[in-house]
Amino acid sequence: MIKIKHLPQYIILLLLILLAILEGWTYYLGTPKVTFKRLIGSSVYPQIEDISLRRYKKGKISPHLFNIKTKDKRAVLTQLIKDCKAQEIDSSKIPNEVKGVDKEMIVVVQKSPYIYLSKSYNLSKPKEGRMCLIFSDKDSIYLFINGNLE
Repeated sequence: MIKIKHLPQYIILLLLILLAILEGWTYYLGTPKVTFKRLIGSSVYPQIEDISLRRYKKGKISPHLFNIKTKDKRAVLTQLIKDCKAQEIDSSKIPNEVKGVDKEMIVVVQKSPYIYLSKSYNLSKPKEGRMCLIFSDKDSIYLFINGNLE
């Protein structure tokens, strides 16, 4: 049976275990999952049939690449351009930060029938504006976006 003279030590042990559990829980809450809604600011559009995410190794801009499959490309593209406040650019104006992330992606971007980039963005402070690069191939629309630098 528990001796009463050791009771304070058991209470401290219990409190330390509780502290470790709460610290783990707050760490879990502090690292939110990457979602379309969190990065873009709106829910997944109804026209989107399938969406997948590729996260790259943490780099300068914490990059993410959404692969979007839809039958109504024009509607999805219009909504993405509106949400990202993007404008059409030439392939020569692709930011250097993007070029260093994925060589295969750059080949797809250069072959894309259109390329859209956010009009303004701040790579060091994503809350002031994220960099969105929207491009396409024959099957999918791609959204390359920077995440949080954490």
